[in-house]
Amino acid sequence: MSRTSITMTTMTCTLAIASILTMAAGSRHATSPSGAVASLHCEIPCGIFDDHAEVQQMLLDAKTIAKASAQIKLLNEEPSAEHFNTMTRWVMVKEEHSRKIQHTIAWYFMAQRVKPVASSEPGYRLYLEKLVKHQAIMINAMKAAQSLDESAQQRLTSSIEAIAPWYPAEG
Repeated sequence: MSRTSITMTTMTCTLAIASILTMAAGSRHATSPSGAVASLHCEIPCGIFDDHAEVQQMLLDAKTIAKASAQIKLLNEEPSAEHFNTMTRWVMVKEEHSRKIQHTIAWYFMAQRVKPVASSEPGYRLYLEKLVKHQAIMINAMKAAQSLDESAQQRLTSSIEAIAPWYPAEG
């Protein structure tokens, strides 16, 4: 094994251990000693899922995007260097939360929770509906990040709410 391979393997193991310890402490993100950040949920078949919490987190991310858009519009009313700086930071917040939503849909729901159904099997139509609605969230997250239009923010929230019935709170 080359020195580079050993280093990469060590970093991967360190990050995996940091992720497990951080998850045990109740965090959704882990940082390795090297500074690399891992977002939980991972692809390890741990069987620990909280679909409802993931939906609620996406709704919170959507609310953050809407708040950022409103703040950008407000700051733009009286342009100044300080306002420009703050608006730039709000744009970065919008991008971050849009990516978080897209990541949750792709890595959590599409990769782990939406199970493929053969076209000849019962449940195929529901499977197609889930694909369409989950993709709509990804598209609406992108559009909400690109726009200051309140209707774009509302479409994102509505598209997340559309999948919520499939992922009720347990207990």
